[in-house]
Amino acid sequence: MKKKKESPNGEDVYELQANICSALASPVRLKILDILGDGEKNFGDLLEELQIPKANLSQHLSVLKDAGILNTRKEGLFQYVSVALPKVKDACFLVKNILLEKMAMDEKKNSELMKKLRAKR
Repeated sequence: MKKKKESPNGEDVYELQANICSALASPVRLKILDILGDGEKNFGDLLEELQIPKANLSQHLSVLKDAGILNTRKEGLFQYVSVALPKVKDACFLVKNILLEKMAMDEKKNSELMKKLRAKR
């Protein structure tokens, strides 16, 4: 029987990976990461750019922070947010490229199907 992969703290690696993937499974959170890819932003800047309610933004940031994807720091009255794991940006870029490739393949299949359907008229 194959032994489960575990992290140093005893958690299953796949469970940890699923936690990160789950945190990324929101268009708003992906947009937050895209915005933060350019560097640290304060909470107000994110609110202005995203045009979502304050409570909603707080919830999304909390999910990303709990997954270890974001860092936050407070300076005076302002809370600043930054990406804690820079490779997350690379992962998001890779997924975008996979999506573009899939869309191109689907477009090609649909085009071929349309030609076949037109030929049968």
